Amino acid sequence: MTADVQKNRFRIPSNLTETGKKLMILLSLFYILELILDSWFGLPVVTLLQLYPFEDDRFMVHQFFTHPFIQHPQSPLHFLLTLLMFYFFSGPVERSIGTRRFLTFFLIATYGGALCGLCFSNIQGFNLPFFGIMPGLLAMLVVFGLLSPDMVVLLFFIVPVKARLISYGAIIVVFLGFLSKTSPGATYQLGGIFLGYLYVNGLKSTLESNKLYLNYLYRQEQKRRSRFRVIDGLKEDKEENDDKPTYH
Repeated sequence: MTADVQKNRFRIPSNLTETGKKLMILLSLFYILELILDSWFGLPVVTLLQLYPFEDDRFMVHQFFTHPFIQHPQSPLHFLLTLLMFYFFSGPVERSIGTRRFLTFFLIATYGGALCGLCFSNIQGFNLPFFGIMPGLLAMLVVFGLLSPDMVVLLFFIVPVKARLISYGAIIVVFLGFLSKTSPGATYQLGGIFLGYLYVNGLKSTLESNKLYLNYLYRQEQKRRSRFRVIDGLKEDKEENDDKPTYH
C-alpha cells in the first residue's frame, strides 16, 4: 500500500467550500487578535467593538459593523463550537444557493438580525450588549433543514435526527427564549432567522400560507408509496405469482 493511499484512507472529507474556509480563517484571526489584545495587553476590545443598545451612552455607529467579529474572550470552547457549526452547515447551504447568494444571505441574517435586536433593546431583558455571528449561524441551520429536510444529521455526533427537525427545534428554542426573556440575544437571533429565510425562500413563497401544509401532504404521500412493492414483470411471471398480492 502506497503512502498516498494510506493518507487518503484517513483523510476526513471537508464540507467547506473555498469561501467557507476564508470566512473561518478570518473569524479565527480576529479571535486570536482579540485574545492577545484583551488578555495580554488589557485593551478593552470587547467593550469598544460589541453592539450596545441605542439608549446606552456607550453605543457608537461602528459597533454595528464590528460586533459580528467579536467572540467571548473567556470562552474559547464557545468559539470552537461556533466554528464547528459553521463547518458542517455552511458548505451545503452555499452549494445549494450559490456563493454570491450565500454571502448576501449571511450578511442579511447577521446584520438584519442586529437591526431587529436594536429595535427591542429598550425592553428589560433585551437591553444588554450583543456580539457574535449566532443570528447568521442559526439562519444557516434553519435554511439547511428546509433545503434538505430528510437528510439525517447526527445530533451531538450520536443521535440521528432529520435536518428539518433540527431546524424546527432551533426556532422553537429561540422563540421560547424570546417569550421568557431569558435569552438576551433571542431578538437578534429571531430577526436573523426570519430575514435569512425570507431572502432564500423569497417573499412570495413565504407569504403562501398553504405551502408548509402542501409540503406536509407531499411527504405523507411519499411515505405511503414507500410501503408498497411495485413489480413490472412479464405476463407469465404474473401467472406464476397469482397467489401473491402484487401492486402496480
